[in-house]
Amino acid sequence: MKPRDTGNFMLNSVTPHTGEELYAILRRDMIDSRAKGGTVLQEQKIAEQYGVSRTPVREALQRLHQDNLIGRKGRFYVITSPSHEQILEIYEFREAIEASSVVLCCQRATAAEITAIEHHLDAQFRAAEQGHFYEFERLDTLFHVAIADGSHNRLLRHQLEISYDQIWFSRVGNLVSLPDYSVEATLSSHQRIMSAIQRRDVDVARAEMNSHLRSAIELSQRACASRRRLPRGKKGGTPS
Repeated sequence: MKPRDTGNFMLNSVTPHTGEELYAILRRDMIDSRAKGGTVLQEQKIAEQYGVSRTPVREALQRLHQDNLIGRKGRFYVITSPSHEQILEIYEFREAIEASSVVLCCQRATAAEITAIEHHLDAQFRAAEQGHFYEFERLDTLFHVAIADGSHNRLLRHQLEISYDQIWFSRVGNLVSLPDYSVEATLSSHQRIMSAIQRRDVDVARAEMNSHLRSAIELSQRACASRRRLPRGKKGGTPS
């Protein structure tokens, strides 16, 4: 059977020269183009799209596979959509590392880095007001990653960014499908986290982040339980 066409999700005009550069560019383009789970990634087609040989493409795909952002289907790589159970594991992982992230951010972030976090939150409020829920979710990710930037811990930031990427292909378009998801509650929680960071209040920031992520875990658990009860052929959404 011929694999489904990859389409063209190339958005970045920068020409990569190494597998590492292509890995970073390809990962972002896959996200920003709203590529769907199940999309087949063919080496030759990607090489043509990005103007590179197949060697850096192969290296980039292997790296994406190691990060569990893509899987294998026969001899092809495909974009994967994690199960609800896997998403729950990712949220539990985030709960463990984001408490440290926000504490370190309170202690280490520069004024400019705090301003960047504020910028993402302000933009998220605007996206919610305008009903732009894809943008809302993208800014949700940027808000949390900006906090990790303020931690000045590169390993922590990298692992957090990967965890967001791993669930992105299940998140896009599913935000409003959960009846008990509240955009207002998410924004309110983000605002409390932001206020604690601005005051550099470590204890409150940690408590607010833990509460925020615990709510996401509980929502994910309810979504998983709801999906198990759905008739075959119907699918539930995933939390942000």
